Amino acid sequence: MRTTSGVLGFLILTAGVYGQAFVHQKLGENFTRIGTGILSESGLPFWSAEATAGNLDIFKITGNNNFTASLLGTNRLANPIDYHPTAGLLWEGAGSALGAGNTDVFVETTNISASLLGSGRNAFGFRFTSAGQPVWYGSGSANGNQIDIFLASTNLTASLLGSNRDAYPAALNANDQLLWDGAGSSLGVNRDVFRTNLNNLTTTNLSQPVLGNNRFAVAVALNANNDAVWYGGGSANGDYNDVFFNNINVSFPTLGAGNINNPRDATAYGVSSNHLIWQGRSAATDQFNDAFATTILTNNTPSTANLSQGVLGGGRDSYPIDVEFGTIVYALWDGIGANTNNYDTFVSRASGPTRNLSQLRFGGGTTPGIREGYGIAVFGNGNAFWIGKHSTTGNKQHLFHYNWSSGTSGVSTDLVREAVNRNAESIYLAHNSAEQLLWAVEDSAGTRYEVYLSTPRIPTTLQGTVTVAGFVGNPALITLTIRQFDPYTGNVAATHTGSLSSGFNYSIAVTPGLYNRLRITAPRCLARNIVGLRRFLGTTTLNFSLTLGDVNGDNIINDQDLLAALLNFGNPTTDPTDLNGDGIVNDQDLLIILLNFGQQGD
Repeated sequence: MRTTSGVLGFLILTAGVYGQAFVHQKLGENFTRIGTGILSESGLPFWSAEATAGNLDIFKITGNNNFTASLLGTNRLANPIDYHPTAGLLWEGAGSALGAGNTDVFVETTNISASLLGSGRNAFGFRFTSAGQPVWYGSGSANGNQIDIFLASTNLTASLLGSNRDAYPAALNANDQLLWDGAGSSLGVNRDVFRTNLNNLTTTNLSQPVLGNNRFAVAVALNANNDAVWYGGGSANGDYNDVFFNNINVSFPTLGAGNINNPRDATAYGVSSNHLIWQGRSAATDQFNDAFATTILTNNTPSTANLSQGVLGGGRDSYPIDVEFGTIVYALWDGIGANTNNYDTFVSRASGPTRNLSQLRFGGGTTPGIREGYGIAVFGNGNAFWIGKHSTTGNKQHLFHYNWSSGTSGVSTDLVREAVNRNAESIYLAHNSAEQLLWAVEDSAGTRYEVYLSTPRIPTTLQGTVTVAGFVGNPALITLTIRQFDPYTGNVAATHTGSLSSGFNYSIAVTPGLYNRLRITAPRCLARNIVGLRRFLGTTTLNFSLTLGDVNGDNIINDQDLLAALLNFGNPTTDPTDLNGDGIVNDQDLLIILLNFGQQGD
């Protein structure tokens, strides 16, 4: 359970063909090994990979220039953990520069664990708080080689657990509530689940009043309301493993009382609002592992549905993956049984159908061993990421995006075929709530890996207000051309055009994805570069200014522009020699040139 509206011009796609479901951008290549990855909510990617033999390094954003080699020395092993827009990157790593046997946690280039843990240390990153404080855990000589949880430099667990302790963080929500479990001499022979408010450092033992004696409890998830999902057993529930939503036993009423010959056993997997997904078995399931979805009603009563029993039939085994609540609850789970004879991945909609994503994609009915499906994540609209393997993928694992609302059965897009147009083994790295995916795929030789960021091709608009000092005419005369630059190649990836509207506002359809520079040009004006890595997806607002005076479009205001205006002096026109847009070339236009004379565009 633990895991460390506008005017559309022509465009040139970074990868793929117009009409594809995603925009696929290569971020790096020539990696011999792939580690882990994270993808921020704003679409910034980080991953670990081996570009230098024997070293697993972190690559920040794009490219093959690693972030960790200079910090770790040789024999490096590093993985990204979390990203905060102010604090930066939280990561963990080991290498010769840290001393043999040590693994440390870093925020950007600062080692935050070495001075707190001493020698013989093992430290692991977890998450950032909303304010950018790192939460991490680890052990070393300075804390008696116990496993403690830290908030920056504050030990959260030592005084609570006593000696012989170990503690592990499980969830941290936007309210800075930390869910964790731990054991230590202060708890006797018990392991409990705790919730700590990181704003005031108050801690509540959630499992002790629920389980009684002989407790063993494991923390799993928190929702936005600070409700905790966990599982465990103790004298108060017959020493069976049950799933709890705060102090509500979710699994007991569904799985039955149990006995020594037919015990019940349940494990929690996730929560979204007051909806959770879990796995359980008992006499009620013929001791088969079933996937369950539970809603906690307003009177704190659990209402539970068995997702897998009717779908899989006899001889079944199922595995919950994810649950999300938008306006409807969707649950993602995997399973195999007599009704399918293949290990498939499913999305179940509350009070609605269950769809077998891998069978819908690959076919094969109930012919044994013809396909494989493994869920990754589901979203509040029913869409999902999953991994599939079949003869049509060359028996290689491909990554798929499933669109629930596309047709009566939905549609799965093969991201590997869209991005590289070949059958190749792919590796999932990370995703975010915007349904972006960070992943790796074998190159055409099948010996190294390429890393891609895939962004849904949904209507995407860049909008804002443009300040053009001195222009008094119709803003529609100013046509903007916006070029988006690919962050890996540095080349123009897409070009779009549109005119200003009244109020000097613009709204231009652009290409979704991650870009590190915009180049904006317009007649009469010097070119403007807007530098900075940003994700375009949906609507982005960007206000900027343009400088008048470039009559001939050579991106500098000089004698050539002055000469062009003088040659056209006194003539009514709408061409660029009428710099201020009042319909005639006159002293006002000459004055603009003289005031901005010598300036050069980006």
